[in-house]
Amino acid sequence: MLDASVSFVLHAHLPWVRGEGPNISLEEAWLYEALWQSYLPLLEVFERCATLRPGTPLCTISLSPPLLSMLADTHHKQRFRRYATELCDALSRARRDHDELALGIDDHTERLAASVATFERLRGDVIGGFVDLDNRRVVELTTTAASHAFLPGLFTEAAVRAQIRMGLRYFHALTKRHARAFWLPECGYDEKLENAIVDCGALSTVLASHGLDLARPRPPFSTRMPILAAQPFAFFGRAAELVDRIWSRERGYPSHAAYREFYRSLEPAGASAAITRAMKPFCVTGVTDEKQPYQPAAAERAVALHATDFVAAIKEWSLATDARAPIAVLAFDAELFGHWWWEGPQFLERVLKGAAAAGLTPRSLSGYLELDPALPVARPATSSWGRGGYADAWTHPSSSHAARLAHRGERRVLAVDALVRDTPRSETQRRARLWAIRELFLLQASDYAFMLRSGEFAAFASQKLHEHAKRLEELASIAERPKEAPGDKARVDALAEARPFFAELDEDAWADTFDPW
Repeated sequence: MLDASVSFVLHAHLPWVRGEGPNISLEEAWLYEALWQSYLPLLEVFERCATLRPGTPLCTISLSPPLLSMLADTHHKQRFRRYATELCDALSRARRDHDELALGIDDHTERLAASVATFERLRGDVIGGFVDLDNRRVVELTTTAASHAFLPGLFTEAAVRAQIRMGLRYFHALTKRHARAFWLPECGYDEKLENAIVDCGALSTVLASHGLDLARPRPPFSTRMPILAAQPFAFFGRAAELVDRIWSRERGYPSHAAYREFYRSLEPAGASAAITRAMKPFCVTGVTDEKQPYQPAAAERAVALHATDFVAAIKEWSLATDARAPIAVLAFDAELFGHWWWEGPQFLERVLKGAAAAGLTPRSLSGYLELDPALPVARPATSSWGRGGYADAWTHPSSSHAARLAHRGERRVLAVDALVRDTPRSETQRRARLWAIRELFLLQASDYAFMLRSGEFAAFASQKLHEHAKRLEELASIAERPKEAPGDKARVDALAEARPFFAELDEDAWADTFDPW
């Protein structure tokens, strides 16, 4: 074995939301919780790990375009500050009223304060914080499809190309980086996507483990090395046995009794639902509804034990192969570390440091390819992550309505796009075409089908699907009229102002949205 590598691939994504009323909505709270519980703590983790391997990225971080759009939005920066103040006040009140939960409440307060301090140090520019880490080669930044659409479920190859092209283009507009890796939303892959993916300009992606295990011909090293497509594009496979040590709901580390309980919140008087859902000073305790107060010291001891166990498991897994340069690809939603698993950032930091000390090399995906290993050539198999591993959430009857609306919208926008580009139209009608494409992207987001399938936030998902479909149709109708009608400009202006999704891209950037590569 020449060199054993470990590559954390953290995919940061949330559906695009933007509240219009005075109160912070539950959906906006998704973003603000992820900010103070995951994204900002992870920034600090990588700052502290920056000297582990100077000049060599330690991992790959994917920032989705919807998340980038929200992080760049002044609206969200202002409301996050307000949210943090309200949460801090609620924690202070809870501290006075619940002395038995003091340690857990104090732990929440300390993390919130640390995250707000990081946010202010960055002057609210969280994207800039990640770009700085990329500049210093501490991490490798990459991105995904424009609205995180489940690409195998799209109706045409033109729509697939549009999602990939505009996702990469928006990522470059905000980070000034060309993505060398491309995150497939939901790790969703189908053989029909191969040309659109390998021709996009990136060098690699990550698949669920069975995407490699069932590749043709069968790869000799399973997921311990990536495979190459016919063109020089690498498909990495998740190391399922290792991932399950964290990801498994029944057996994963986060289910340990000492860790913070995710599903029970404290509800102090006077606090809104958007605030109280973030206050969880209880521990998992066990298979009981009676949850004990959270004890940070006990959780810290569990983190130390689990991080040591995980590093040992990675080393054992890496040695159990004839591959000369094995790599353990540990791909997760970034929100697992901090939001879903409160102790996750602490665990990640210990694993990165422990892996380096144990002779394992933390690397980014592109950093591994720079070793120029001899890789087997094979065609990956259709696969996804999630329940069953074959797109259950996005093809199940309970979520099929999302696919029907998206397919209908896709056909509508493709027809209007061709019409507007080929015939004279007013400036308002050209803008209507651009915002119709944006509405199509939002309609195609994978999140809504997932919510419908899981039953969680299903009403919200259904509302958003119909909202996007209705606005898409309205914009398409304006764009395709023989001539602009009275009121069209005001309506397009209003829709554009309410939904500044990809607002940083001008008309020229959309010219070739659906074109071949």
